Amino acid sequence: MEKKSKTSELGKDIEKVSVGLDIGSWKVCAVVLAQSQKDHAPTILGVGIKERRSKPRYGKIDNIDYTVKDIEEAIQTAMLQSNVSISKVNVGIINQNVKFTDSRGIVSISSSHRVIDEEDVQRVLSEAKPSDLPLDYKIIHILPQEYIINNTFGKIINPIGMSGSKLEVLAKVVSVPSLDVENISLCLKRNNLELGEIVLEPIATGLAVLDEQEFESGVALVDVGELSTEVAIFIDGVLRYFASVPLGGRHITDDMRTLMKVVYAQAEEVKRNYGHCYLPMLREDKQIIVPGIKGRKPMTFTRSQICRYIQPRMEEIFTLALESLRSSGLINKLELGVVLTGGSMLIEGVEDLASQVFGMPVRLGTPSDLNYQGLSQEVNKPYFSTAVGLAIYGLKNSTTKEKVEFVQTEDGNAKKGKFWDMVINFFKKL
Repeated sequence: MEKKSKTSELGKDIEKVSVGLDIGSWKVCAVVLAQSQKDHAPTILGVGIKERRSKPRYGKIDNIDYTVKDIEEAIQTAMLQSNVSISKVNVGIINQNVKFTDSRGIVSISSSHRVIDEEDVQRVLSEAKPSDLPLDYKIIHILPQEYIINNTFGKIINPIGMSGSKLEVLAKVVSVPSLDVENISLCLKRNNLELGEIVLEPIATGLAVLDEQEFESGVALVDVGELSTEVAIFIDGVLRYFASVPLGGRHITDDMRTLMKVVYAQAEEVKRNYGHCYLPMLREDKQIIVPGIKGRKPMTFTRSQICRYIQPRMEEIFTLALESLRSSGLINKLELGVVLTGGSMLIEGVEDLASQVFGMPVRLGTPSDLNYQGLSQEVNKPYFSTAVGLAIYGLKNSTTKEKVEFVQTEDGNAKKGKFWDMVINFFKKL
């Protein structure tokens, strides 16, 4: 007897659904997350992943037509598996043009009892919007760093319920080019999708890979993407620092391609299947044969050779990330060290090299099943971190209860077969 799908098990108990859509530089990921009446933790119902038709070099969307098709395939795969109709998605955003600036706001507490409530907090956050924001930029987050009451009581994380006549907030404002948001919306509209939340990617990724203790005690999140590496610091449950390093996994592959004298696809395959990035920990120095192209002779490399191609660039990435952490002035507050995520973190030896460079505890961050249940094996990879986090963010920040619509699907075996065919074809290309 075929095991029932998670959607069938939850059935009418589903209260709301959130979809995370990660439009990355090498792949598009979609994750369907559902909150039910009976379960405390949300459930992952479906996932979809599609390798990008074109590999953007200057941003996440360099070709609208290709991006529209990539989104369509990822969404259709997730919908096929989840049986849930997808109409709204939460999308992450990150690029070198994101602004992360300091701001502040002050309001008077006008109520007669002088007790601060949620409305007062929202008013002071609204006052923290900078007046000098460029016209072509859009604010996506106002992140309170601390509240001050009556110019005296500071470093308050949550002022609700406290007494005072004046409330002040010190905040970080995240703003992005309006054109980037418009291009994302355009791609969604062509897929009959609505933009839900637009989220700074490190915030979403943190929700997927960090636990509550890491958020509170102090941790650095280092996300090595395709074209850049994002560095974020979380302390007291708040994003305190964010920066971007303009190096990522594609630069490692480019180095290998040049040094090995192979095409990009071959270098990428060798990196993923045989790569190692810390020579002192390489245990088996076996030979790797790379087929020749168009009649050329095959070439042979050892894993130690490949490691010597990978390690310098990975070490440079970690070194630049460390310099960014030092410039934040918060590095001494990282009680729980560094969490690594991103597709390139699947290369063997990465944790050992990172521990050597950062000089503090390091772990590999994958979507934590402490935050959800359901398809944990399907998403337990670093490159799913952002998509899972976007779905979690959507659930946490949703204030409206929308009707959940289910789609009519073919029989379970056919659906399951088609889904896994898509997944297998994707990984065959890696």
